[in-house]
Amino acid sequence: MDESDALIRPVNRTTLPQEIVRALTNLIMKGVWKPGDLIPSEKELAARFQVGRSTIREAVKSLAVLGVLEARAGEGSFVQAPTSELLSGAFRWGVLLSERNLDDFVDVRVLVEIECTRRAAERRTAALIDQLSASLEEMAAHQTNHETFMESDTRFHMTIAGAARNPIFETIGSTIQSIVRIWYPKTYYLPETKSRTLAEHRVIVDAIDAGDGERAARAMHEHLMAAGHRLRRVLSSDMDLTA
Repeated sequence: MDESDALIRPVNRTTLPQEIVRALTNLIMKGVWKPGDLIPSEKELAARFQVGRSTIREAVKSLAVLGVLEARAGEGSFVQAPTSELLSGAFRWGVLLSERNLDDFVDVRVLVEIECTRRAAERRTAALIDQLSASLEEMAAHQTNHETFMESDTRFHMTIAGAARNPIFETIGSTIQSIVRIWYPKTYYLPETKSRTLAEHRVIVDAIDAGDGERAARAMHEHLMAAGHRLRRVLSSDMDLTA
């Protein structure tokens, strides 16, 4: 029997890729899979977890975004050696995030993204507004496609981080979005999530376009707190189901 057999078991909720992320994480943290190892194929993992291949694909993509796995065309996905304390910490934080420390994550996200938004408004350009508007259009057009909606959402936030014109803000913003990509899609099963996210984003863009840094910062704060509240609702519901 392969040592990983004890750690790869069917999960209860096939619509939640983070359950797969958690299981794959255990394999890496316990040293069953080591840096440089080729992990099982998407097809094999789907069969062993008894979930759809799209669920495996989303989980593996999330770990690739975090720098935990490296996808090589034609070869598969390999475990990466840790290269950054920032990413290593974000990796553990993202995997272990729960209702208990969600407030801490939202607190850090607010501090970083509000300042980026304020600076984006103060340094706005026509090109920036065009990029943000394009992200809004993509989100509006793909509200039934979770993956495409998430990609547009991520691009929206990273565009604002880049507009702050500080590479460290951009790096931290990228790490934050890596965690967001793992956890916040859980809220997509709340009927109002996408429409409200889109409406909240529009308010942010309007304030940035007006060059009003304080209004833009307030709009981003309201958006992040609302998004955190939506995730808290889902996490609380999950805890009630497993209690």
